Amino acid sequence: MAIAQNQTITSSMGRWMLFAMAALLIFVGICFLWFSSHLINSRFDNFDAKFYEQQLMRVNGIFEQNNLAFESSLIDYAHWDDTEAFVLGNNPTYIEDNFTAEALDNIQVNGLILTHLDGSKVSTPLITQAGNLVSMPADLWAILQPVIPSLMSPEQTTVTSKMIWHNNVGIMISGVAITNSFKNTPSSGYLFFIRILDEPMLNSLRELTLVPFELTKSPSSPQSTVSVTMQNNDGNKLWLATKSLTGLAAKTEVQGGTHLQAERDLTFTLLLFSVAGLTLVSLIGNYWIVHFKVLNRLHIFSRLADQYRQEPHSSIRWPVKGHDELDNLAQSLNEFIAEVEVRHEDLHHLAHHDPLTGIGNRRLLQAKLDINMHQHALTPNFSCTLLLLDLDGFKLLNDGLGHAAGDHILKLIAQRMTSQVRIDDTVVRLGGDEFAILLEDTDPDAAHPFAEHLLKKIAESFEYEGHKLNLHASIGLAPLKYAATKEDVIRNADLAMYEAKRRGKNQVVVFKIHFLDIVSRRMQLEQALREALNEQELDIWFQPIIDARNGSVIGLEALSRWKLCSEFIPPDEFIGIAETSGMITKLGQQVFNKVGAALQELRIDYPELQCNVNLSLRQFRDSDLTKDIMQCIEKYQLPPSAMHLELTESMIAESESEILPTMQSLVNHGFKFHLDDFGTGYSSLERLKNLPFDTLKIDRSFVAPLGKNDHVMVKNIINIGHELGMNLIAEGVETEVEVNKLLQLGCHQIQGYYFARPMPLDALKVWMLDNQTQQLSAHTSTKNG
Repeated sequence: MAIAQNQTITSSMGRWMLFAMAALLIFVGICFLWFSSHLINSRFDNFDAKFYEQQLMRVNGIFEQNNLAFESSLIDYAHWDDTEAFVLGNNPTYIEDNFTAEALDNIQVNGLILTHLDGSKVSTPLITQAGNLVSMPADLWAILQPVIPSLMSPEQTTVTSKMIWHNNVGIMISGVAITNSFKNTPSSGYLFFIRILDEPMLNSLRELTLVPFELTKSPSSPQSTVSVTMQNNDGNKLWLATKSLTGLAAKTEVQGGTHLQAERDLTFTLLLFSVAGLTLVSLIGNYWIVHFKVLNRLHIFSRLADQYRQEPHSSIRWPVKGHDELDNLAQSLNEFIAEVEVRHEDLHHLAHHDPLTGIGNRRLLQAKLDINMHQHALTPNFSCTLLLLDLDGFKLLNDGLGHAAGDHILKLIAQRMTSQVRIDDTVVRLGGDEFAILLEDTDPDAAHPFAEHLLKKIAESFEYEGHKLNLHASIGLAPLKYAATKEDVIRNADLAMYEAKRRGKNQVVVFKIHFLDIVSRRMQLEQALREALNEQELDIWFQPIIDARNGSVIGLEALSRWKLCSEFIPPDEFIGIAETSGMITKLGQQVFNKVGAALQELRIDYPELQCNVNLSLRQFRDSDLTKDIMQCIEKYQLPPSAMHLELTESMIAESESEILPTMQSLVNHGFKFHLDDFGTGYSSLERLKNLPFDTLKIDRSFVAPLGKNDHVMVKNIINIGHELGMNLIAEGVETEVEVNKLLQLGCHQIQGYYFARPMPLDALKVWMLDNQTQQLSAHTSTKNG
């Protein structure tokens, strides 16, 4: 009976507390809601008023800038010797020479008027219509003429402007006194510019300001004033903002409703629900707090236990809120779970990290990619970028200094990469000298500057056992959006990285979807090239090198050509494939044989003919180049002078010490070397003096400016060649002007389309015979003359 009575008392007290607390919370909620609504309404209204005021200020600023530019153009034309001469009658063609419809449109001027000091017209007032400059219509002149005297100011530098209205269109006319360019002569007349603020003109200003303003007539005011008013129209707020233009009879208007009505409604809705929800939660929480102190905690313990059974590796902690029996039990369970997690983390770290560098490994990257791919599938806007980095020339350092040095370098690179990333990013070593960084919440546009900075960081020099070393790297970037699986992401980044290496290394390339097509085409071309080399299907075309003084042929350049299924494959494409696949050595041997056979045949009629052959860096590394060339000239009974060898500046800069012994060996056998594309790479005078080059070839990029009378670079290159005692050949010459300029500057050996394009051997024979005939004919004519 006592227990039942106690429960009744508790129940009655609970209802009383519920009613009392409910009334109090509802009263407080209503007061808070009224005050907050009033404050929010006021804030939103202030925002709208400020919004329209700022729009008008932006429009007014554009008008002022345009007026300043308009007046500046007026002053420039008025303070000009030619303008003064025209007013004084000494420059009759001034209008035709300086004022066209296009010229006026460029400075946003619709018409002009020139008067003497007494206001009489110097010439017919002009205005632009339909793209032409025509005489001003009589009705417009009748409106403007009465205004002109008020714009005549004796001050030469003072521009006076007025706004008049015609057919509800504003017309601004500005005038200034005319003087000479030095402003040291008396005024000789007045120049007036006219700007018609019609709808096309206003639309251009609306597009510039992004404000749908209107320009209306208004009394002229010396100061610009802003007025913003609000009216209630059937419960909807309507704002009208006006601003007068300083000194002009016009004002700008912007009209519209509230810009944040949806946000206003949402704010009030959220406020209402928040107050109601807080009131209800507070009521229930205060009433049942004791009841839930034990039962709710036991429910949490049970739920966590079920979760741990389902996910044994999840991180779970029992809540500890005090010092009672439940808290003591929870503390013991937490300590046990923490110890298990430490052991698990140790094993996880060993499985997901590289033992040499201490950073993550491929398994960690794949796990992170799985997480990000899942997030990307749920949220398409989620961005994440994989950065794949491969060291350039690491194998050379590793082989040259030993594996201990290689390990030291890999650790150093890992440290430098780790120092540049954020805490959420993932740095891993994939194997060898290949690393990767998974940049969280980063798109390729944001990742590119980071990658460029990382390249600079990696390129910083360091010392190892007395050696000062430098490293470079190539980086590929790939976002998640082009990939369906994590393997696709890694593949895409790998393709971008190899594209960076193909472009010259030490750079960053972002994956593009067409790289997949490039890879497919490259695989097809590589297989087809292998078969073409086995069948010796590649052709050699020849481009003559001419002595421009007499038109005689002094040599040829051999160029590889490959036709696959009626398509000529660009040389840069298939030669690049040959180099990366190692087929360049076989290609080079076939070039030597075909050039040797062609020279053997051609030198019967042209005994002194020689041919230039381009060499690749792989030919120096992967074959006995000296042996290949010597076998060729012995087979075709050619002297070494018949075959000249060409290297590019980039090859010399990259591997000078590697190729120099072979170069010297070939020079000792009597061969001559040409430095191709001179001026586009990294050659220095010291290198030119020390390397055994016989000839410099001037690149087309320096020849082309000769057509614009820009000969500074070509002249300097020719002078360098002459100072070093070298021959000079200009490449890519296409016009007679370029030929004449080169002859004047002292370069007479020319190669280019002006004389002949590359051609097959049969076509070359015909061309050389015709050229020889022309030379004999020219010689006979000169002799007879």
